[in-house]
Amino acid sequence: MVTAIATVAAALAATAPGGTLAYERDRDISVDGRNLTRSNAQEYAPAWSPDGARLAYVYYRDGNGELYVMKADGSGVARLTRHGGEDLSPAWSPDGARIVFSRDRRIHVMNADGSGVRRLTALAESHSAAWSPDGRAIVFSSSGRTPENPELYSIRPNGTGLKRLTHTKGDAETLGDDGFPSWSPDGRTLVFTSNRTGEGEVWTMRRDGSGERRLAGRRGWDDWWPHYSADGAWIVFESRRLDRVDAYAVRADGTGARLLLRSASSPSWRP
Repeated sequence: MVTAIATVAAALAATAPGGTLAYERDRDISVDGRNLTRSNAQEYAPAWSPDGARLAYVYYRDGNGELYVMKADGSGVARLTRHGGEDLSPAWSPDGARIVFSRDRRIHVMNADGSGVRRLTALAESHSAAWSPDGRAIVFSSSGRTPENPELYSIRPNGTGLKRLTHTKGDAETLGDDGFPSWSPDGRTLVFTSNRTGEGEVWTMRRDGSGERRLAGRRGWDDWWPHYSADGAWIVFESRRLDRVDAYAVRADGTGARLLLRSASSPSWRP
């Protein structure tokens, strides 16, 4: 059965419009139907280095989230953090020299070898950061100033210039939850998720927060974790309902939604 699933996955991935996909399946990291990791602990959130040679990811080997890196073929596994808390949602700088991530729900940056960790902002309840292609901005989600309602913020890599980008006005009673931002390759557009309509959906906006619009959403499902393809033509995302999660893709203009992989979460296209 496992072989059959892998074969089908590889066939679907081979026709994927955006190229090679990394994703989590059955608690392991996979690339186009081939498992790169095999452990008894959760591994997820694969993030490609800009040159496509490495993957950073979250590994719960010791019962808490720590960041690891490996080569694109699964070899050369190295541990980056030994914090003892929760290190999550890694994303690379455009030059591949640094990684931005969430540590204990605050945004941090470090060198790509795990050294030089420093906190970028004191804003609490922050996660899912993404570095702009020009290296000048980092966008992330936080509910630190808006309890029960994560919003998107931008900040410079040196920790200055914090700016709120979305204003969905949600709270404990009204859904908002903007998160999981991803940059278009040209750096002009951000794709993100929001459940402001009652379900998780894929939205886009300009890098300054203007021009918000709903791009895609499957009725009855929650759609999260969007990422642009290397050419900017497609966006991949995970679609969840109950205990089922699949990877879908949609054109950058919101048309042509299609299934890419079944039982696949946190998908990301190789640069």
